[in-house]
Order: sequence, then C-alpha cells, then structure tokens
Amino acid sequence: MRTELSLERTISTDEVLGMERLVRMRLINSVSGMKSANLVGTVDRSGHANLALFNSVVHIGANPPYLGMIFRPLTVRRDTYNNIKANGVYTINHVHAGIRERAHQTSANFPAGVSEFEACGLTPETTPTLQAPYVAESRVKIGLAYEEEHDIRVNGTILMVGRVLEIRLPAEVLGEDGYVDLAAAGSLALTGLDGYHEVGPPVRLPYASPPASSDPTT
Repeated sequence: MRTELSLERTISTDEVLGMERLVRMRLINSVSGMKSANLVGTVDRSGHANLALFNSVVHIGANPPYLGMIFRPLTVRRDTYNNIKANGVYTINHVHAGIRERAHQTSANFPAGVSEFEACGLTPETTPTLQAPYVAESRVKIGLAYEEEHDIRVNGTILMVGRVLEIRLPAEVLGEDGYVDLAAAGSLALTGLDGYHEVGPPVRLPYASPPASSDPTT
C-alpha cells in the first residue's frame, strides 16, 4: 500500500541551475516522466558495431511511420550519430529485465573502436533489410533509415527523425488491432539516468470522443 506523501516542495529554476551537474541531470530526466529504454545499434564505415542506450525515442508519425530521438550536443565524440550519418541506417531495441545490467553498461564511455556489443556481452545480428546490427537478445526491435534532423537552438541538441523499415517482435504481443503489449514483451521503462521500471498489464480505454450532448449541431 502506498504511504501518504509529504507536503509539496517547490524547486525554482535558480535552484535547479545551482545543483551539482549529475543531481540536476537526474532531476530533469526523471521529473519528465517514464520513458522507453532502448539500445540503438549502428555500424561505422569500417564495419565496427556500436551500441548505445537512449531514453529519448519518440513517436513522430504513423503514415508514413517515423520515430525521432534526441542527440546531445556534438561537442564530444558521438559514435551513434556519426555512424547513422555515415551509413543511413540504425536499429532501436527494447531493453527487458534479462539484459538490463548489460544494456545499462553500454552507457559507459568506451574508447573509439571498442564494440559495446562485445564489451557488454550482447549479440549483434543483421537482416537482409539493413546492415545496422540488432540486439539478438532484445524482443522488440525496429529497423530505421535516416530521414532528416532538426537543430534545437536553445541547447544545441539535435532531433533526428528516422523512417521505420521493419519491426520485429514476438507474434503473441501484437494484437489484431495493432496494439503492442509491451508489458507482455517485458519492455522496461526508464526514469532519470539509472531508474529501470518493470511495467504491469495496461488498462486500455475506449477511443475518446465528446459526449453526444456536446455536439453543437444538436
């Protein structure tokens, strides 16, 4: 049973800016809510596979199908970004409890040329559709092609948009209405930089529409 919460605390912008860097990052990353935990697989021009943990994948559109993700400023080496720009394809792989610790370790700052797949004990696999590596151990996997990007001027980050080329997932988690039961797939949610959450079965509600009495024509 959930205990009663304490009195509300207000944190001002000045307080946020005065926090130690990691504290500020954890606060703003977690207060925005639960996000998907994904491993993004890429390969460089020499064929070296790369794997990185992202919590910024978002829906852009369904017709055609597009997904977006945020990249931090290119002030340091960004292998995932550089590989996508070089080869035009990448994969998004959901994290589940069975690979949680290995997936989290991919966020470490490995030297250039070191494959996170090998360093973290995960297995790369490709399909005829694209050469970017999937994570064999993942259950829900998406292959994408680079479409466009947009600079976010306020902080130098980049929104990259990718076109979905294929989706790979267990047949039993895909409903006849197109709904993917991510709880059944074991996909984890992520808050902050290190908070992993297992999710329960969804409560699905009917498609929302105004009540008949609000129709201005009646």
